Amino acid sequence: MAEIDSEWFHGQLEGRGQSLRALARHLGKDASAISRTFSGKRRMTMEEAVEIAAFLGTSVTEVMHHAGIAGRARTPGDSESLGPEILLSAMIGEDGELRALPEPQPLPQAILDRAPLAIGASRHRAVIAAQLRASSGPLSIWDDAVLFFAPSDGIEPSAIGALSICGLRGGKQILARLDRARKTGEARVVLPAGKIEEAMLATAAPVLVLIP
Repeated sequence: MAEIDSEWFHGQLEGRGQSLRALARHLGKDASAISRTFSGKRRMTMEEAVEIAAFLGTSVTEVMHHAGIAGRARTPGDSESLGPEILLSAMIGEDGELRALPEPQPLPQAILDRAPLAIGASRHRAVIAAQLRASSGPLSIWDDAVLFFAPSDGIEPSAIGALSICGLRGGKQILARLDRARKTGEARVVLPAGKIEEAMLATAAPVLVLIP
């Protein structure tokens, strides 16, 4: 079982004046079950990650990152040097918004073989794969493409000027080019349709690779 960043979750609750018991009520779970989750004795499900993100006002991928569910351990026969297996964990719709899947799914080996940069990054940090599903609009040229990114706790310097997964304050995540950003979170993003918007970002992670 992947290690959970218990300190981060408790810090998020404390910073929002919330308690573990209040979170448990939000999830419809017993407080002892959530306590076991945060202590690493019980695995967090994707459904819980979505609800916890909403409760904390942060992104699903950030919760997944700190919960250790962005990747799944390989079988004992696999080489540890390859790092954790990268799973398809989200979809990106025509509006460019990233939405977590109920359960992560394995990726075809043919896709992984074409993503050496993402696989290399996964040796040191969690990497998430997301599939674009857009039958119309500007993202339709990438319909069915798979992109990889490594969730971040803040705005990565390498995201500026690059196609990135931008986490807005409040939890929503979008695919956009990050034109500029300040340490305060004030940023300018270029949406897929070419529209430029001012936004307040919590996180931004560059797309490592996009596989058509």
